[in-house]
Amino acid sequence: MSGQGRFEKKSAINMFCRLFSRQSTLLRKTITTKTLTIFPKALTPSFVQHSMQATSSKNSSLQASAFSTASTLERHFPVSKIENYDSSTYKTLAFYKFYPLTKPELEDLKEKLLADFGELGIVGRIYISTEGINAQIACPEECLPKLQAYHDEYLKPMFDGDLMDLNIGTEHGKRSFRALHVRIRKQLIADGLDSSTYDLTNVPSHLSPAEWHEKLTNYEKKHGKKPILIDMRNHYESNIGFFDGAICPDADTYKDSITAMNEICDNLPRDQEIFMYCTGGIRCTKAGAILQSASGFDTVHLVDGGITSYGRWVAEQEDKVSLFRGKNFTFDARMGEKITDELLGKCQLCGQPCNRYQNCSHASCNILMVCCPSCASQFLNTCARLQCYDTVHEFMGSTKEHYHPAGPVLVDGVRAFTKQGEKDMDASSHRVVIGKKGVSCDHEHTRRTRAIEVLGEPGEVLKEWAKAGRDLPPKPTDINA
Repeated sequence: MSGQGRFEKKSAINMFCRLFSRQSTLLRKTITTKTLTIFPKALTPSFVQHSMQATSSKNSSLQASAFSTASTLERHFPVSKIENYDSSTYKTLAFYKFYPLTKPELEDLKEKLLADFGELGIVGRIYISTEGINAQIACPEECLPKLQAYHDEYLKPMFDGDLMDLNIGTEHGKRSFRALHVRIRKQLIADGLDSSTYDLTNVPSHLSPAEWHEKLTNYEKKHGKKPILIDMRNHYESNIGFFDGAICPDADTYKDSITAMNEICDNLPRDQEIFMYCTGGIRCTKAGAILQSASGFDTVHLVDGGITSYGRWVAEQEDKVSLFRGKNFTFDARMGEKITDELLGKCQLCGQPCNRYQNCSHASCNILMVCCPSCASQFLNTCARLQCYDTVHEFMGSTKEHYHPAGPVLVDGVRAFTKQGEKDMDASSHRVVIGKKGVSCDHEHTRRTRAIEVLGEPGEVLKEWAKAGRDLPPKPTDINA
């Protein structure tokens, strides 16, 4: 056997050993038959290795029949039927609920949501756990009535008739997610705390957008002091939008936000009203429960439906001025929805006022940054570092075709990254993600690396070009980024 063959065989054995070390019945999807094979939990790694040794080296696909004790279950993973719907009609929305679910219920719910939502062409991320459900999805407009009926008639009874209504976004475009994923998690949002130290049933006050607006507007006049208003989002979210007077912690994660919240409230009297907000409400619902149950605060308020709901409400008010300024960051292809016209961020490349976020189109970089449409077009949606720009530019110049039916085009070890459903998504028609095969990520996966740590202050990264004796790419004449 060749060295490459021994390496491949050893890698396969290691992979299967990891799979079979689990305690429960395992499912394996075979490559050629697209079915699932169930392996009894008594099947040990040594048996797997023995079975592999008995398998012909010519049969590289490792057919399920090679395992004599395996039974085959014909079962296809449901894929959302996005091809049946016009991508320009999709509406982005969310709903969530903290509610105790059992592990068997989670497995059943996952399978049902994948099948039923897939039939409606719905895409997005749905997290379920023993804490409840958190759904961020996009639905074809024509299927919204069916989704509403499904929400009311099937999902709501699961949560004792108390489930947040569909929270429709303020801005839409094409599909904001590429596919449908339902994932089982330990927690809906990781807080870094011992869950036995707080009570999620101690639900904070949910104010309607109108009530929220009225309370914040009149608070200082009524109480003679400014309200304690906490932004429970990450630093890059509040960078482009926030409520006037809010405390915006320099947080990288929700765990950081919880730590900051506790520090802000530590010395406050427990009868002090606390106001907090986030994108859609779920982070504040948990944070408020922690403040009330673990720290003993009497009243924590949040705006029901978060910034999204408030933005939708205030847009309908002719006699009200928005208390939220700028853009509401979103975790989907839109990367934000406008609430007001104010530009509170700065382009990381030219320093101009800007609220537009993007990820560097060089796959191994992928850094999140504020970038204006002009710089995005000029630097091919990269962070403008030479290695990132050159990789993308050289690939784009070497081929006009980035994808074909067999998969992404590969040119000298560089390829375009695409996944099922990415076509016709927001921003995809102007952004092609490029990377070198086998090159690992530049940045840590444990936290979102800040653009300023890599690129410096706005404009600093462009000095690399001058040091290298390079002219900047020509500025675009037609900007549609």
